[in-house]
Amino acid sequence: MKYTKTEEVNGTHLQGYLNADYRELVEVFGEPIRYEADGTSHLNNKIDAEWRLKFQDGTIATIYNYKNGVNYMGAEGLRLMEIQKWNVGGNSERAVERVKTEVIDWQHRLHDTGKSTNNWVTAWKLAFPN
Repeated sequence: MKYTKTEEVNGTHLQGYLNADYRELVEVFGEPIRYEADGTSHLNNKIDAEWRLKFQDGTIATIYNYKNGVNYMGAEGLRLMEIQKWNVGGNSERAVERVKTEVIDWQHRLHDTGKSTNNWVTAWKLAFPN
């Protein structure tokens, strides 16, 4: 299913989680909105990066870290490249399904082209999150 980036995210909230690394998400969804720890950033520095997506069927999804990055935790926080568990927001659980489907489809395309990135582990994590 295709998607576009959107600003229509008012009223979305946590629907589930996605186990993936930052590089994978950038490959699938492009560069995220990045926030800086300046005291005025998004949600009082609770988020470091966020993808805002609208799927063809109208489903809105956001992918973001929450309170685990350097913006919120300072030097003890995770760098974007270290984050493995992402929040998925939306207006329904369909947001999680759409996001996971895009990541899995990307992994299949990678496999079909013969590229190896250890994505079977990620596919397993997507199917069976903690």
